[in-house]
Amino acid sequence: MPPKPPFKLLPPDTPPCKPILMIGLPSSGEWMESMSHILIHDLLYASTSTFMGGGNDYEEKLKYLLSVDGEHLLSLTKKHSGSVILSEEQIYDSKTMEVDMSKIHELEKGDYQAVIVDDTCAIREPDVTAFVVKQYAKGSSVIIMAVEGIFDLSTLNKNFNVNWKFNGYTARSVELNDLGKQIIRDAFPPAHQYVKANFIVGGGELFTEYMCPEDYEDEEDYPDGAPPPTPGSPVVTSLGDSKSISYFGFVNSLDVSFGAIMLKLCYAAAPQHEVDGADGDDTGESEL
Repeated sequence: MPPKPPFKLLPPDTPPCKPILMIGLPSSGEWMESMSHILIHDLLYASTSTFMGGGNDYEEKLKYLLSVDGEHLLSLTKKHSGSVILSEEQIYDSKTMEVDMSKIHELEKGDYQAVIVDDTCAIREPDVTAFVVKQYAKGSSVIIMAVEGIFDLSTLNKNFNVNWKFNGYTARSVELNDLGKQIIRDAFPPAHQYVKANFIVGGGELFTEYMCPEDYEDEEDYPDGAPPPTPGSPVVTSLGDSKSISYFGFVNSLDVSFGAIMLKLCYAAAPQHEVDGADGDDTGESEL
């Protein structure tokens, strides 16, 4: 298991952030712990959060948040209006098993830095798709998370003007490419990492397959060294002026830090806002 990326405090003069909305994701404490970078970030910095109570003791509050488990983080998020969460258990009406539109209409009143939505809702639930597209049009970044692993991405291509195609569900060693280093930075280990993921092609790839030269030194079939990397990336991103659309294909939170990577994706098109794990001043750095 790779080391967890550091959580770096934002400078005190950073303006409050919009909260991040999560739709259709599991709500168990264990699962929410994999999203802890996002929950902690919004508890500390979201304009809707009451967690700081008007104080500025960010370092002490961060130490406390780093000490609690996923269930407690989720409880604090609900109590203090940090990240906005409509889980897979909450999104459907219990009687009709249709999307509960009253909850969707309530979400429409909010203003979000980003919307993280599972692929089932984003692709197979037209009402959720329409809501997410509307938030994107308003300026929110969007992350489609491969919870189920749907192979047909034509709905995303149509609604977000991308050209992504599913290229395989497999395991391989990957490393950040140049665009990935610009966006993901130290939310991913500096060396290559062996991962299982949904691999996507079509533009905006942030990772490439790691080809170890030593593995091919004695191979007669490769006289020129390692072959080209297999196409596909677990994360792809299309950047706009102030928003982005991303697909997140990692499936095992023991391979990489889900929350740390997605927090970077939420702010990928907002470089003026340094988020957790960003380059720069290390004051207040803590290991998450």
